Amino acid sequence: MWPTLSAVIPTRNRPHLLRGALLSLLRQTYPAFEAVVAEDGDGEGLGVVEALGDPRLRGVWSGGRGQVWARLAALEAARGDLVLFLDDDDLLLDPAYLYRVARALKGGAGVAYSGGLFLTPSRDIPYEPGPLGPWLLKDNRILASGTALSRKALHDLGGLDPQMGHYWDWDLWLRAYRAGLPFRYLPGPNVGVRVHGENQSYGANLEGRRRDLEALMAKHGLAGIALKDHLQLALTGL
Repeated sequence: MWPTLSAVIPTRNRPHLLRGALLSLLRQTYPAFEAVVAEDGDGEGLGVVEALGDPRLRGVWSGGRGQVWARLAALEAARGDLVLFLDDDDLLLDPAYLYRVARALKGGAGVAYSGGLFLTPSRDIPYEPGPLGPWLLKDNRILASGTALSRKALHDLGGLDPQMGHYWDWDLWLRAYRAGLPFRYLPGPNVGVRVHGENQSYGANLEGRRRDLEALMAKHGLAGIALKDHLQLALTGL
């Protein structure tokens, strides 16, 4: 039996980007999915969900507490066997991607993750993190968007940790890695990461990212990790 899948999408005050993310889901050929949008702003995202009028799309309020809490609110409402993370400014480019995820995780526990494209105003930059290796202990090459695991595995791992802030995803991957879950790499430009003014302000969040990285290193017993983001990894060839 094929699993059902819940895409969890936090959003805050950028309905134009959210609409693109949702339309990329609605183009998927895998029928057994839902999308749960967690509204962390003033309600514009819920308006997008309502306007699209598809019963597979649902919206919940998250209380304006930030991105991790918004994901937790969406997860609380999710009904699928599998959970797929998707940022509101990213896209699923391959219409068969959910099929590939469901096939990869149909047989049991694991984490499915993907390659992608950084969609900049001037060019598209390919990004292929490759099969999992010890690099996970020093670089978070895994894109949050497009990454999926079973809802049971997420529960068994302890769920998302809001204390990890910007590095909620890396923290989860590290816990899955150390628990021995298999990571299933789905190569190809499956996920589109839109590079725009609102997510290019890396320097503006530098102190917060540094603080969250220190918390991550302390939690996992790591040291000597430099601040970087996925676009930097793509530009430097990982």
